[in-house]
Amino acid sequence: MNVLEQVALAGQALRLTLREARTGRLWTPWVTLGVLQLALLLALTVFAHPLLAWAVAPFVRALAGEPALHYPDFFRALPYLHGRVDLVVGMLPGALVTGWSTWLFAARWRRSVVAPGAGWAETAPRSLTLVLAQLPQQVLVLLLGMAFERALVGQPDHLVRRLGYAAALGGVVGLQALFLYVPPLVMLGRRGLWGTLAGLPRTWARGLWAALLLCAVAMLLLLPISELGRRSGLLVERGVPELVGWVVALQILAGLALSFLLAGSSTLVYLGVVVEEPGEEG
Repeated sequence: MNVLEQVALAGQALRLTLREARTGRLWTPWVTLGVLQLALLLALTVFAHPLLAWAVAPFVRALAGEPALHYPDFFRALPYLHGRVDLVVGMLPGALVTGWSTWLFAARWRRSVVAPGAGWAETAPRSLTLVLAQLPQQVLVLLLGMAFERALVGQPDHLVRRLGYAAALGGVVGLQALFLYVPPLVMLGRRGLWGTLAGLPRTWARGLWAALLLCAVAMLLLLPISELGRRSGLLVERGVPELVGWVVALQILAGLALSFLLAGSSTLVYLGVVVEEPGEEG
């Protein structure tokens, strides 16, 4: 498919996935992940509770320093702390949930009914492959963010900082697009780790432009709430630090909704044009 055809297909996939947002069982993987993420956020915000302090307080101190153990400085550090926790969540349960969601969406696009439990039964045996195959993307995104952060720290020119931030976002979108079809390759193509990574370049020939559009749309939709999170320090300065916790919770919910959208649309594009062998899609 040429560029315009891929863009048109991606737009159609987004529209159809939005329509499926009313199908409750498709949300099961993301609701499960959301419960875990919100529970971890709650554990951070009440870290001083006697049941949690022995484990969470040293974690807070190690990542954000002694001041973060005190009010209201803790809320100033909360987005950073949650971001570090979310890295681990994304690399482990997040990777599994993406594969689980891919399987459920594939069944939906084929007009078959698969219960969420049955979808998990298909996902669990491929857990290690899902985690390891998605790990390179997550590591590269982390390294990219660290590189840009180091390059821009202390940069006095506001325009340079904005351009650097935009370049970092563009780099993240590019990396996400390159690895977007990993879950379908693992779950639907039934590939192992090396087969998945070796098969990625062939997916770029057939669906890279569609992947770029899908990832760019997701990033653009996430930007407003991400920008609010980056400015959460203002809430502390204005005397309402507890609102930072609600902002982070809102970021979690927005991320889950966009992950749902990305999983459904990328699975449809994969089934439509990316899959090569007749039996590869499972």
